[in-house]
Amino acid sequence: MNAAQLHNAANITQVLSHRAGATASRLAVRYLDHGLDKAFLLTYGQLDRKARAIAAALQATAKKGDRILLLFPPGVEFLYAYFGCLYAGCIAVPAYPPHPARVHKSLASISRLMKDATPSVILLNDSLNAAFFSKTTLPNEHPTVQWASVETALKTPARAFATVDIAREDLAFLQYTSGSTGDPKGVMVSHRNLMDNLKHIKRIFGLSEASSSVFWLPPYHDMGLIGGILQAIYAGYPLTLFSHLAFLQKPVRWLEAISQYQATASGAPNFAYELCLRKITTEQRSQLDLSTWKVAFNGAERIHPQTLRQFADYFKPAGFQYRSFLPCYGLAESTLLVTGTVHDQVPVTQTFSKNELNTETETTENHKTMELTSCGPIASGQLVIIVNPELEQPCDEDKIGEIWVAGDSKAQGYWNKEALTQQTFRATLADHPGVEFLRTGDLGLISKGELFVAGRIKDLIIIGGRNHYPQDLEQTAESSHPAIGTLGCVAFSVSIDQKEHPVIVAELHHKLQAETDEVKEAITKAISEHYELALHDIHLVKPGTLKRTTSGKLKRQECKRNYETNRTQEKIVI
Repeated sequence: MNAAQLHNAANITQVLSHRAGATASRLAVRYLDHGLDKAFLLTYGQLDRKARAIAAALQATAKKGDRILLLFPPGVEFLYAYFGCLYAGCIAVPAYPPHPARVHKSLASISRLMKDATPSVILLNDSLNAAFFSKTTLPNEHPTVQWASVETALKTPARAFATVDIAREDLAFLQYTSGSTGDPKGVMVSHRNLMDNLKHIKRIFGLSEASSSVFWLPPYHDMGLIGGILQAIYAGYPLTLFSHLAFLQKPVRWLEAISQYQATASGAPNFAYELCLRKITTEQRSQLDLSTWKVAFNGAERIHPQTLRQFADYFKPAGFQYRSFLPCYGLAESTLLVTGTVHDQVPVTQTFSKNELNTETETTENHKTMELTSCGPIASGQLVIIVNPELEQPCDEDKIGEIWVAGDSKAQGYWNKEALTQQTFRATLADHPGVEFLRTGDLGLISKGELFVAGRIKDLIIIGGRNHYPQDLEQTAESSHPAIGTLGCVAFSVSIDQKEHPVIVAELHHKLQAETDEVKEAITKAISEHYELALHDIHLVKPGTLKRTTSGKLKRQECKRNYETNRTQEKIVI
């Protein structure tokens, strides 16, 4: 298989199989232990053999198209299981694994996911398998599901694997976008979707076999799985992995790994760069060499221009260059990447009047501005249109609306949710006949051919006909007083007497003791001065109270639900 054939491969297993045959001894993955002191090395040949053994074991109990639930902590076992599913023609369902000692706390969310995905097999490691059967009754709730240990499955001879014909339109995996509360939604990603998106990522990021990357993002999230693991296999460069928990506990580990292994590509959501700025000392910085880091992508949440500038300034002595930043935009419903900025060019920022960004009214006297970061030219990835979500008509240049996306990376819909699939994945526009668009739920605008993302529609705070973006309020509140913890604020609105009222919930730092009235006064003053906004409530909580994803991003809607529940039950106390 030559370079052109690899580029046009029908699925990622064809790529892995080729690399295992042509460069079996070449390093594919380096997995670091929790302290980054020891490394487990995995070649293409070893990964291929392990995956084929898993596939052979699955073929004894599952058929093509069956869902296989993967419950693994970060590590190489997940890689064996994921590629084993694809080799067997099964649909992988990566999910957040519970801790073996706390399995009972995850029963409800795992059970909901199982009811939705209806897997035929649950694949997990020995310790988690033992924990489920010794401490829970979950297996009895789903009697038809087979529970399989990866250690046992790996004992199956790889030669027992029978090659499966995998079509481009077959589903590769289900990417669940929720499940901790409410109804889980499994995004159906086909092999065509996956290969198209991997092609876009490689081109936009300028990746090749000469690249190398470091990733800590969880493998059961789209950015960690596709942008990290699968892109490395697709482009053929070595990948260094370690646990997201290791990063969250000590952010300098991320940059130490980049420095030690001379990575050229790595990235994360904006909050990760903020954590590095706040947690990495000048002494730690002096031990880093970031001069090889040429692609520092930033995506998955609102990108703050000041974060990019501050990070580049702070880590310039370590060799980091501002032009290495590659802001991008994507979501699971479009496999991963939608747009990305031009590789090796300074990020584009633009200042907009908040009047321009206000879709509800044009009579406000608020003339303050907002600086946004471009997520790349709209021609860089898929078809992108800004649409008035109520009128379902395209917006004019520089006018904010909902981001609609179309192209081969647009996923097939939500598993077993036809009505929601129709609403979200099959929107149409009169001037684009025959094209079905994905309604992303994200707010943005196009200016001078560049996509600027402002936030989520459902997170948008609308008070008195004026739009407020929660990220802005959170950042302002957090910087108003030193007692507020790092990335420790969440903003949302609550409905009282049919009117929306803004609320801030803030975590107070353990080590900084302050009068709560003083902290509340500082937040109130900062929000009033910056946004001419009167807060309905400020709720102060202990560190670790705010709900976050496993990679550290705020779950605003879940925080809001918790606040409303506590308010109803009169539990609003620090």
